[in-house]
Order: sequence, then C-alpha cells, then structure tokens
Amino acid sequence: MRSLWLWARGRRAGVGPGDVPIGYANEQLPFLIVLAGVLAVETAVVGLLVPWWWIHVVDVLAVLQVLGIAASLVTHPHVLTPDTLVLRNGGRTVLVIPRSAIVDARAERRYHDGRTEQRDDEELRLVVGNQTDVVVRLDPPVDGLRRVRFRADDPRAALTSVNA
Repeated sequence: MRSLWLWARGRRAGVGPGDVPIGYANEQLPFLIVLAGVLAVETAVVGLLVPWWWIHVVDVLAVLQVLGIAASLVTHPHVLTPDTLVLRNGGRTVLVIPRSAIVDARAERRYHDGRTEQRDDEELRLVVGNQTDVVVRLDPPVDGLRRVRFRADDPRAALTSVNA
C-alpha cells in the first residue's frame, strides 16, 4: 500500500537529492497493468453473477495486490548515491555496495532461467524478464561476491553513472 501511495504521488523510496535512480521495471509494467485490468473486469463480471460480498472483497484485494507489485518495482529502483550502489528487488534491498569496491561496470546481456534472485559462490544475479544487462565487478568482495549482474531500463545511462 505504501508503494501505491508513493506511485500515486510520483515519488520514489530511498532516492535523495543528488542520487541517481536506476529503473528496472519498464518491461514488466505493461504485463502487470494488463493483468490488473483483466482482474478488474473479472471483478465486475463476478459482481453481477455472484451475490456474496466476500468474493468481491477478495477480487478487489487481488487487483490491489497486482497494482502494488507494479508500484513497488517503480517506486523502489536501484539507487546510486555518492557513496553506495543500492540494488533492490521491489521493496526489498538486496545488496548495498560501497562505490570504493566497484572496479568497473559493463554492458553484458545474459538470459537466465529460474528465480529473480540467483546467487552462486561469487556472483549475484538480479533477473528481470529472464535477463540481466549490467555487470559490476567488485574488489574487495562485498558479502562474498565478486560480480553482480542486474537489469536496468537504460543500461548505457546506468553504466555512465556507475563508472563516473
């Protein structure tokens, strides 16, 4: 609900003045908006056919949940501050990387299967739409990680900001 409130007001969580937000939700938003629309139509149709009030409450909550997921992706972007790179997955902060640990960042599109957060011995992948397109190398390792892969709506702008 907080993300919906922020989204309605055009705000972003944890992005201060001078910080650079790095969005990652553009490819998922159309699907989530269409899904919310289909659920809203389904809510109206069920409202005409079924007289039970609690079914309508559940339907409205389903619409709000889908819109809340979309809102959390938009209002909680990755954030590059003067001191850190904060990587997020929706409303959850996944990793905070000190800028001093960033060796470099480069564009490298990869396709992945499975979960949105994947971690092996030295690499973390934050997958959106089954792909990542930015790789950040770390030295010294942060939380045991030497590489982090993540998705960005505009990889070139993200690389320019991270490498600056």
